This record gives sequence, C-alpha cells and structure tokens, in this order.
Amino acid sequence: MGQRWKIILIGMIILLAIFSRFAFLDLRPLHHDEGVNYFFAEKIIRNGGWAYDPLNYHGPFYFFLLAFSFLILGINEFGLRFPAALFGVLLVLSPFCYKIGKEKERYLGSLFLLLSPSVFYYSRYSIHEVSFVFFSLMSVYFFSLILERRNLNYLPEFALFLSAMLVSKETAIIMLFALFIMGLVNFKRIKAIKFKENNKIILFSIVLFVFVYTAFFTNFFSNMQGFWDSFKGFMPWADRGLHEIGHDKPFYYYFILLLKYEWPILLLALIGIFYFLRDREKREKIFALNLVLWLILIFLIYSFIPYKTPWLIINVSVPMCFVAGIGFRRLEFKRIKWALTFIGIIYLIVMSVYVNFVHPWQEDNDFAYVHTNKDILNLVGKINENYKEGDRILIVSEEYWPLPFYLHGKNVSYLDNERLYNYTDYNFFILRDKIFNEEDWRGYSYEEHELRGGVELELILRGRGLDLR
Repeated sequence: MGQRWKIILIGMIILLAIFSRFAFLDLRPLHHDEGVNYFFAEKIIRNGGWAYDPLNYHGPFYFFLLAFSFLILGINEFGLRFPAALFGVLLVLSPFCYKIGKEKERYLGSLFLLLSPSVFYYSRYSIHEVSFVFFSLMSVYFFSLILERRNLNYLPEFALFLSAMLVSKETAIIMLFALFIMGLVNFKRIKAIKFKENNKIILFSIVLFVFVYTAFFTNFFSNMQGFWDSFKGFMPWADRGLHEIGHDKPFYYYFILLLKYEWPILLLALIGIFYFLRDREKREKIFALNLVLWLILIFLIYSFIPYKTPWLIINVSVPMCFVAGIGFRRLEFKRIKWALTFIGIIYLIVMSVYVNFVHPWQEDNDFAYVHTNKDILNLVGKINENYKEGDRILIVSEEYWPLPFYLHGKNVSYLDNERLYNYTDYNFFILRDKIFNEEDWRGYSYEEHELRGGVELELILRGRGLDLR
C-alpha cells in the first residue's frame, strides 16, 4: 500500500470514528447510571469538589472529567456523553500509536474497534468503562515496550496510565492481576533490566504515580482522608461481584453476547490465539503475547465472576479486536480469509447501526440493559411545556433516575415515603404507580409513563386546567 493510500485510509478511519461516536448522542434516553454520573459531576461544580465513598461508587476520574465537560459544553446530552465518545475515538485510533507488530494488524485492529458493536455502543454511553479500558490498553502497551526493550525509558508513561486506571474503577485490581501474570511470563526480560542504573527514572515514575493517584482521591489534596478511603473500596466491590443478587449471570454470558453481536471478530481472534500459541517464535513478540494473555485472562475472570453487566464486555472486546488482526494476518487460506472478512464487516456494520441507531434503548438490544424507556421523555416534555418560574416538583418514588438530569435547573424535591400528607405547595408530582390513589387526587390531571420495564410513574399536575388523560 502506497503512502498516499495509507494517509487516505487513516483519514477515513478518523472521520468515521468521530462521526460514529459523536453523531446523534441524544438519540437514546439516558440510562439511570448516566443520570447518577451527572449527579456527581454536577455536585463537583456546585460544591467545588467531591468526596470518595468506598461503599457506593467508582473512582473520581470520570466525575471530574464530566464536570469539566459540563463547564465547557453545558449540561446537556452532548456534554454528558462527550467524554465517553472522546475516549471511544481514542480507542479506535490507538492501533496507530504502537509500532510493534505488522502494519496490517494495526489497520485491522483499528477497523474492528471502529465497528465492534459493543465498543461502538458504550463509546456513546456516559459511564466509566470506555476511559478505563483505554487506560488499561495503554498500560499494557507501555509495559510491553519496557519488556520488549529491556529498559525503563517508558516507565513514566506506564506509571501515568496505571494511576489513571486505578483512579477510574475499582475493577483495576483485575487488570493489575493480568499485568502481574504478564510480568511472570516475561520474567527473564524483567531480570535483564538494569534497575540500579535507573534510580532517577524509577523515583520520578513513583512520584508521578502517587501524585496522580492522591490528587484525584483527595479532591486535589483538600481531603486527605480520601487517600485512605481509596484502599477500602476494593473489598465492597469484590463482595458485590461475588455475592450481589440481581445481576448474577451464567459463565457463558459474555461468550453468547460476543457470538451474537461480533462473531467475525471473535472467530478471527480465536484463529489468532491458535496460530500464536502454535508458533513458538511468534511468542517473542511481547505486545502480541501480552494482548493474547490479556484477552484470555480477562475473559475467564469476568466470566467466572457471577456479577455481570453488558458494558463490562468491552474489557474483552478491545483486546479481542487486536488479536483478531493477528488472526487475519496469520490465516493461511486467502479466499476464506477475504470472504470471511467481507461478510464479517458487513455483519458488524449492520449490527452496529441496529444497536446504536435503530433500536438503541429497546429490550431486544442486549446492550440496553434495564434501560430507560423513551416514554420518559414525554413526561419531561409535558413538564417543560407547563413549568413556570417558581413552580415546585415533588418526586415520590424509590426509582427515578435519570430524571434529575432531565429536570436540572428546576425546583425538585424527593421523597421515598409511601404516603403524602402535605403536598399543597407543589405544582407537579411524579409518583410510583403502587402509591397512586385516584381518589386522593380529585381535580388533578394525571397520566402514566414508563420509566423502564416494570416501573410506571404517574405525572400529576395541579391548578392549570390541563387534562392529561
């Protein structure tokens, strides 16, 4: 391939990555987790900081990133989903950053990351996972460079991305284990590194790691208790992963998702693993070896853990896309290889368009997990049509996310009581269906809306003469 065509191809991938991750970000209603993430980011803006809670939520990095996005872009769907979309683009472009491996593997890895339905979907989903997986990838990459070259020139970059990974999610402990296994497999290379001659770079890397880690968990050194609390977060999440009821799924859950939505990448990745393990000399390619180890370890660990949610699958999908590039290059039957790739790309395009733009929130989309029904936007629209300055909204329901995002800027109060006693000061009411008693609300206008499957909310309006029924 000539240099001109390489530039054109890279340019097309960049444009497609930007368009696919940023276009129509408001098409899908927010998931309740996205609403919760908005709440913490808005709290940072309102209070000038945030205190880490080891019992409830993930690390602080994404919340600070969201707060910055809101300050620049405003509080809207685009501002909420911009950080995830940005890291989604960075993931697609990441294969061009490394020089280890064949050129075809890099182009195909980028193409598969662009078209992977799971990576595509959650790059448009405002949660921690895409940025976390990007930091995981960069950690594996720079660790591989250290092992490949048997020196510590890239130790600061490794320390930076490792710390970013740890301030993103408590599940970083799983990636630490994977990196530990990579180190064991490549132990001879670690022994060959001259540590005593690199005291300065080791010290600088340690300081950099501790600085980033401490800065985020302590609200940039204003709450030093956050540093100690950060170590308490791993056990509750480990307990949740092993014992929490409600999200437990069988061992084969992620395999079925991959088989259904991205079998072409899965098949090529399995071929890549087969050839890589068969040819001993290929295992000397450290980054490729670590990618294979990452894929196998993460798939097995996440499959064994009972607690499963579909967005965790991109921890498997990302290394799988890279290993699929190896599989394509190593597949010896050219006709089969190109036929499989052509059919596979068409399939991936169709599935990605379907889950992102045709059925982005509906129940037949397995990535739209307990997702908000778009009907809730009708409820929000009705409030926006009738809301006047000075009005008050009362929400009486244990389940209401992501409504706080959609109602931001309005005077909203929340109760979880099952009985209302004094409600004459409110103009709008949003009540869970089980506590709605029509006889108590004579003269009020009301209508039903579905928040998500099994959760109905009643919108009640007082004193405007509007019949919502």
